[in-house]
Amino acid sequence: MSGERPDGSTVADGGRRDDRGQTQIDFAVGAGVFLVTLAFVIAFVPTLFEPFAVADTASPLVSDRIADGTLDLLGASTNVSGEATAVHAPTRPGVLSPACTVAFFAPDAPFANDTGCPFDADTDLAVLFGTDDDVQIVVHDLNETAPTEGADGLDVETRAGTVENVSLHRSTADPGSAVDDVTVSRRIVSLNGAQYRLTVRVW
Repeated sequence: MSGERPDGSTVADGGRRDDRGQTQIDFAVGAGVFLVTLAFVIAFVPTLFEPFAVADTASPLVSDRIADGTLDLLGASTNVSGEATAVHAPTRPGVLSPACTVAFFAPDAPFANDTGCPFDADTDLAVLFGTDDDVQIVVHDLNETAPTEGADGLDVETRAGTVENVSLHRSTADPGSAVDDVTVSRRIVSLNGAQYRLTVRVW
């Protein structure tokens, strides 16, 4: 005996139809795949936007920008007239102008505002570099790994004469307050023929 199927075909008694509905196993497998995919999306998609997120702490990009900006401001240029120019163009990368270096780190020096350097010696560091973070800039010996102060007592020879006992460090706040979340950038510089390390700390 045979039975008639809705499409007009027949199946013999005791036979088994090839088509079947959804079973519990099918549902479990589908739900499992969906949950695994959802977990992957939740875990990894937010990291795609991290480069564009604003961090609560100082970014290494900020300290690098300030370090490079310091080299541009203090770099030795062909301007030897002592007059301010529209464009300050350092001609020797990493070589610091003695006059601009003194004006930057010792704004109370007699000629600090008459050096022809592209900054006002009295301008706050945060304003000068356009940041809301605290900044410390230090020029120190090469073998000093964690400086809190610069090369103290340094005599700097400038075109206006030798400036004695210059401390090559400047900060917007007490460096001792920088406990955590400090980003650091370093550059090798030359001043009066001697090599030093310029370190920028931002917190």
